[in-house]
Amino acid sequence: MRLLTTVKQSLSADWYLDHDHFERELRSIWYREWVCVGRLEALEKTGDFFLADIGSQSIIVTRSENGDVRAFHNTCRHRGSALCRESHGRFRNNRIICPYHTWTYLTDGALVSTPGRFDTDDFDAKDYSLYSVAADTWAGFIFVNLAVEPETDLMSFLGDEATYVENWPLAQMRSVHQEIVPVACNWKIFWENYNECYHCPRVHPELCKVMPDYKDAVFDPIDVPGWKPAYAGDTGRAAVAESADTWSMTGQLSLPVIEGPTAEEIECGVVFSSIVPSMYVVAHPDYVRSVRVVPTGPESIDLVVDWMLPKHYEVENSEQLVALVALAKTVVAQDGDVCEINQKGLHSNRHQAGILVAQEFELWNFHEWVRNRIEKFDVAE
Repeated sequence: MRLLTTVKQSLSADWYLDHDHFERELRSIWYREWVCVGRLEALEKTGDFFLADIGSQSIIVTRSENGDVRAFHNTCRHRGSALCRESHGRFRNNRIICPYHTWTYLTDGALVSTPGRFDTDDFDAKDYSLYSVAADTWAGFIFVNLAVEPETDLMSFLGDEATYVENWPLAQMRSVHQEIVPVACNWKIFWENYNECYHCPRVHPELCKVMPDYKDAVFDPIDVPGWKPAYAGDTGRAAVAESADTWSMTGQLSLPVIEGPTAEEIECGVVFSSIVPSMYVVAHPDYVRSVRVVPTGPESIDLVVDWMLPKHYEVENSEQLVALVALAKTVVAQDGDVCEINQKGLHSNRHQAGILVAQEFELWNFHEWVRNRIEKFDVAE
């Protein structure tokens, strides 16, 4: 049984409001864990690049001349100027050129030219390569880790979450629609909302029609001993309604079934992969949706939502695209709304901390994850 057996206290309210604590979380979590920053399709050719902002850190993500994905701080080694002004583009001749004094780097980070510099005997260009950032890929997603020496490699960090959607050909998929949704809430509030379905019956009526088990305010029957609702699959996981096939307003498919998922996964209609702190993947029989969580301040985030299809699938018209995105777009908007009212209420002078009820066990696990990382960072400091 995973339900909480006692009432638990939630995190302190100031952890969602205080700017200094937000900076503490950036240093202990966002600058030390693997963070998803985009998709490989954004780097089709050598020299292609985009900038990724993680807290106050601006990171260049590029495809080097040998085809590897590389990442660097957007900072010149001369006097610290930003190297890139544009959010994305292509480095001409695979050269990264500082717009201030024209120091020039290869896309592997090596300093190769310092035009106009008077030479000195103690200057060695090999000592002034760009500040490298660990980068790796999984299933077509690009991750970076800002730690000078990451504690784990990417696959160890992903753990079992990488296996849940492994039957979908994610690396061979492309985004057919992207939306960036600003939400006025702390990043943890969004993850808390994601981790419980206690709110589902009153907040997500459209989703509950497709996922009838959600009407009982839990995600999975496996979490409630003795409860066997009609639509749960053999795995004990919640499944789409008997009359539905996927997450859409009608519950019907808008495109062909993707090759790869098992019959059980197709029958279930939805599989999740949750990669805290920066993203989650929701896989369906006919499409996959990814959501990246980008903290922009103590009380604000951007959600980067992509709807993905196999590269050879075509969305034939706007009506088909609308049908593809409508339900998830509605759910994201509904979640954003309640996250914002949650954030607003935390400003009460009387509210020091909330409580967690039985079915909010994943919130407790998430809170423990946050606490452990902050405590570990404090000890290391």
